[in-house]
Amino acid sequence: MDEKIYTLQDLERIFPFGRTKLLKLCKAGVFPVIKVGKDYISSPTLVKKWMIEHEGKEINAQAELKRKP
Repeated sequence: MDEKIYTLQDLERIFPFGRTKLLKLCKAGVFPVIKVGKDYISSPTLVKKWMIEHEGKEINAQAELKRKP
């Protein structure tokens, strides 16, 4: 596999919002990550696909967390 793996720290540098909001999106299952132990990882391909799919949409992690059983 030649594709880079993004860590949570990488994603923090990419997106214009803080760690708390990013963690909420990850925990709510809104953001395309894989949980490995306590850490989250993703890939440029998954992040790009997610951004295209959600372009122009409002993302609300709190609402997603409330919907989870």
